[in-house]
Amino acid sequence: MRKTIPLVITFVAGAIMILQSYIQSDFLYNFVQNYLARAVTVSTAWAVGLGAVNVIRVHGRRISGKRQSYFFSIVLLVSFFWFAIVGLLMKKHNSDPFYLFFYNNILLNLSATMYSVLAFYIGSAAYRSFRVRSIDATMLLLTSVIVMLGAVPIGQAIWGGFPTLSSWIGANINTPVLRAMSIGLTLGALTQSMRNLIGIERGHLSGGE
Repeated sequence: MRKTIPLVITFVAGAIMILQSYIQSDFLYNFVQNYLARAVTVSTAWAVGLGAVNVIRVHGRRISGKRQSYFFSIVLLVSFFWFAIVGLLMKKHNSDPFYLFFYNNILLNLSATMYSVLAFYIGSAAYRSFRVRSIDATMLLLTSVIVMLGAVPIGQAIWGGFPTLSSWIGANINTPVLRAMSIGLTLGALTQSMRNLIGIERGHLSGGE
């Protein structure tokens, strides 16, 4: 029963969602909006809550054990509780000027710093990927250089045809590949959904085989 009941719920909910997409029925539409949609919202809230508890538990152990770089765990937990308390006490929540002051002056700056650091890692990864070792790597390198030069003003200053050539590559080479990938991803998602729906795939269950 511990596995059968979740499988039955998965099948019934999935079947209702499929029928609601292909059959015009006020009953199915209202059921999805009033029950299934709310169930997803409640499940997401529980997932966020469990994630928060896990963050507190993991970093609390790191602080209590004074592990390496535990100072960052202190900063994380202090920031976590501060924003949670401020968000709960503010009447306007995320639109309150007091909350927005901390959000715009702390979180946005930290996010910008993080993404700027990631840019160096992306550059390093691109350098390792684009090293010329074969014909395929050479084609990838030349194509990437053309696309990058076509997207920046210096490329147009070097040769006026770079933007046109970059647009042609995007429209005639990149777009068909993206469409093929989208079709493959869609078929893969459909296959995985059907396996979950009929109970073949049980990895999403807590006691799955």
